[in-house]
Amino acid sequence: MADAIFKVLGPVRVCWPDGRQVHLSGKQRAVLASLLLNVNTLVSQERLVAALWEAPPASAISNLHTHVAQLRRALPTGARLLTEEAGYILAAGTEELDLLEFEQALRQARDGTEQGDLRAAVREFERALSMWRGRPADGTKLAGPVLARVAELEERLAAARLDWAEAKLALGMPMEVIEDLRLFLAEQPLRESAWRLLMLAHARAGQRDKALEAFRQARSVLIDELGLEPGAELQQLQVAILTGTMPLNGPAPGTPTCQLPSDVRHFSGREAELATLDELLPAADEEPPSAATTCVISGTGGVGKTSLAVHWAHRVRERFPDGQLYVDLQGFSSAASPLSQAEAVRILLGFLHPPHNRIPATFDEQIMLYRNLLTGKRVLILLDNAREPDQVRPLLPPSPESLTLVTSRTVLTGLIAAEGAQLLRLAPLSDAQAGELLKHRLGKDRIADEREAADDIIRTCAGLPLALGIVAARAIVDEGLSLAELAEELQPETTRLDALRTEEVRTDLREVFGSSYRVLAPEAAETFAQLGLAPGPDISLLAAANLIGQPVPRTRTLLRTLETAHLLHQHVPGRYRMHDLVRLYAIERAVLDLSVEDRTAAVRRLVAFFLHTSYAADRLISPYRRGAGELDPPAPARLPHALADAAAARAWFRAEHAGLLAVQELAVKHDLHVAVWQLAWTLNTFHLRHNLLQNCLSTWRIASGAAEHLPGPAVHALVHQMLGRACAGVGRHEESQSHFAEALDLYERSGDIAGQAHVRHSLGVAWEDRHEHEQALFHLEQALRLYEVLDDDVARANALNSLGWNQALLADFGNARTHCEQALALLRRHGDRVGEAAALDSLGYIAGHTGQHARSLDHYHQALRLRRENGNTSQEAETLSYLGDTYHALGRHTEAARAWSQALAIYQAQHHTAKIADVHARLAAGTASRAFHQVNGAIPHSQGAV
Repeated sequence: MADAIFKVLGPVRVCWPDGRQVHLSGKQRAVLASLLLNVNTLVSQERLVAALWEAPPASAISNLHTHVAQLRRALPTGARLLTEEAGYILAAGTEELDLLEFEQALRQARDGTEQGDLRAAVREFERALSMWRGRPADGTKLAGPVLARVAELEERLAAARLDWAEAKLALGMPMEVIEDLRLFLAEQPLRESAWRLLMLAHARAGQRDKALEAFRQARSVLIDELGLEPGAELQQLQVAILTGTMPLNGPAPGTPTCQLPSDVRHFSGREAELATLDELLPAADEEPPSAATTCVISGTGGVGKTSLAVHWAHRVRERFPDGQLYVDLQGFSSAASPLSQAEAVRILLGFLHPPHNRIPATFDEQIMLYRNLLTGKRVLILLDNAREPDQVRPLLPPSPESLTLVTSRTVLTGLIAAEGAQLLRLAPLSDAQAGELLKHRLGKDRIADEREAADDIIRTCAGLPLALGIVAARAIVDEGLSLAELAEELQPETTRLDALRTEEVRTDLREVFGSSYRVLAPEAAETFAQLGLAPGPDISLLAAANLIGQPVPRTRTLLRTLETAHLLHQHVPGRYRMHDLVRLYAIERAVLDLSVEDRTAAVRRLVAFFLHTSYAADRLISPYRRGAGELDPPAPARLPHALADAAAARAWFRAEHAGLLAVQELAVKHDLHVAVWQLAWTLNTFHLRHNLLQNCLSTWRIASGAAEHLPGPAVHALVHQMLGRACAGVGRHEESQSHFAEALDLYERSGDIAGQAHVRHSLGVAWEDRHEHEQALFHLEQALRLYEVLDDDVARANALNSLGWNQALLADFGNARTHCEQALALLRRHGDRVGEAAALDSLGYIAGHTGQHARSLDHYHQALRLRRENGNTSQEAETLSYLGDTYHALGRHTEAARAWSQALAIYQAQHHTAKIADVHARLAAGTASRAFHQVNGAIPHSQGAV
């Protein structure tokens, strides 16, 4: 066993056998690096001085002796550092130093090549390359001849990388070297031998266009940097590829071949998907399948289909001993046309090495030969990037023990229907999986240091592995770029796709989406672009039909086309959404591909649909609503939403709430000023009944801005009135009074009595919210007088109830009961069940506070039933709170706790902080009271106010 482990092919390290690292100073590391780079060889004092100092001090030799002595004491085995008359030697065995292990592996790899054992050679080359962790002595300050030794070792590394690629190509594995060769050329673009290997790899993988593109890139680099044309070898290879005369040059016929791309480094997540793919393989005790298995892995561009397929294929290679084949069908390539059936089968035959390397001339004969070569074999075939089923069908192997993986951005429904292919839909990564992927790429320490920025990156990349990979690559390439800077660059939606660009088309996210978009039929492409105009998190089928101006059946077909292409997802029946990054691309296509007139028309159709439907829905849930007179119905939508009843209207509001808020913003951008304030009006009841008070305020603030563009006082007065109510609801009382005063002035100057009455009623409610009940009574009494002039029974009844409620809060229970009973009678006569519930709630409070608890319970139960029927959850919680008070007063503590708990659940769902605290206090008081009475054996018969 080694006494110590030395590392020099990267940052210099020395470790004890148990893994603990030896800590060295900078000069000690420099001395050690110089000795390790010349291990088992005498290094003179003069060479060490030249390595340590560019301008040696007068005391250099003395200082060197000190550093060597300190290094000897620090090393786990100081005896390894030998002193000779002229210098020093560090002795180490092969198993102790990565440099020696590298050199040993290289010798064995060369032996394998000379003996024709290419597989053994590849294994040894890969062992040698695995020793490297960066530049030799990386991070250690060195000078003089030691740097020449570093350059020599780096040249040996480069040669080993190219020899490894040559051996893999000779084994018929071109796809496994392409990525490594591209990385090599990014570092050393002037190496013609590397360009030659890259061209060969692409050509032998059937990627003729990419092979020729590699030649063009090589020529451009050589001319720009050296002023020279490519050498004769490269030029001859180009001609051979162009003319189709390049020899196949692979293993002998019958030799198992692996054409899979290299396994994915840093693969993480996808455990469930890998388990699903594992289920494709029969268990050891199962009968083999009767037909070959085919699985389609489908998902949007950049979601990681190929990575998953390649990783799983490598995991199960041993189950397919007769070979693993790979073809990129280029179904969505930006740089090339999709492979035809004939091109694909010729590539596969080239991998299979038919006898005498002879491939028949006709397509039918080629297919027959292909199937004959695979009959009875256990082969895994990966057909990547397929566009349509017909690209795949002739390539499916005949043997029941073979398996085909197909990746595609479309679902390939025909392959599933006719060939019985199984489907695996690949969704974006979860936040946790995305976090693990970033940790693997960037290291857990870097993520931990900038946790908040990493979370922002995960959010903006929305689980798309390609987007995460691009961000990680930028962070790796530019070490000075912090994750916070990357996260900030990704924040603006308008430039997010720019931040996810790369120099390579296949990894540029915009180009990846574009390659899916460009293959769509014109009508589907137009629909995709139009969907980019739709705000909100998702869109319903009917809203989409109005947006694109098509009948519902045709719209459903077009949306299904986009679903099949994984540009759209039906996350619940009848509702569609895009991946966040796909949506940004759709927004860009709308600007680029639709005329201003077409965009405007589509937006107007969408706004009209939402406004018309929300107006109808509001009328259903609040048929007796007053306050704006009779709104002129908005222009009907092209395809209106027929809502059956109030329950359907409430469900529609819940489903479309986020979209309605976004549509109001969209109407602002398109100067649809009337629609802006009318949308605020139609949303008002829903907001109040669900305690969405901040939403209520924001919609009326937006409406106020739109009203400035409209003539006449009516809309201005209404908006001030409603904005006053919204401000009061969130406690902005001074601002509320200002808006009410402005509304009242406008109504008085225009002689609008109804408007004045509504403002007075609103003022009464606002003062009630401030617990200024005398002030509330003043305004409510004025509102009543105005309603009587108008002969508006429903409005007068609601004002009577408000008046009675404030009187009850002032303990004037006699007048309160009179006014609330009058209100109840009027409201029942006119069928206003919302107002009826409010009056019953008031009477329940009055009865409970005058010792009539049985009557109080009756009133509250009636009010509760009506409020639940009306979907008025905010007021339902209020009634439940008071109902609990009455039960508590009767000593029925279990029922009180149940009522309060139900109220608490509603308030918690609505995030109503003050009410939550209030109900918690009630529950605590009720628990204490119950314990007291249980101990004392007494139950109160009747109590006053709780």
